[in-house]
Amino acid sequence: MDAANPLTRVCALLNRHQAQYIVVGAQAAILHGHVRTTEDVDILIPEDEANHARVIAALSELEDHAAAELTPQDLVDNVVVKIADEVEVDVSTRAWKVSFADAAPTALCATFEGVEVRYLDLATLIASKHTYREQDQADVQILREIARRSPKPK
Repeated sequence: MDAANPLTRVCALLNRHQAQYIVVGAQAAILHGHVRTTEDVDILIPEDEANHARVIAALSELEDHAAAELTPQDLVDNVVVKIADEVEVDVSTRAWKVSFADAAPTALCATFEGVEVRYLDLATLIASKHTYREQDQADVQILREIARRSPKPK
């Protein structure tokens, strides 16, 4: 595994701790072919305090151990928690109006550098980016074009 790749670094830790998560945001867009430049990793997690503890334990293994200061309650009390460590990770229980329960049935899985990565399917990613942020609106236009060009299942 290439420890320099932020996405695989974060997912490897989460997988090792058996944490439930789905990659959302720019990294998910990149996995669908949208050219974006970011090293941040955004993850969507279920509203489950036991899983929150696994996520915190996993991300506490990042270089600066910033997540070690968190409690599961912090992930309950805040829709998004930004962990600024060797990799900046945004942990959320909602991606705009999309919950983990909404996203899990259609989430995709791929292996990169030997690491399994779960991420939003294209339709759910587009739904998660229907926000007021200009970058999200620009992403939606590009992601819709990617969806239009994608082969349709038979």
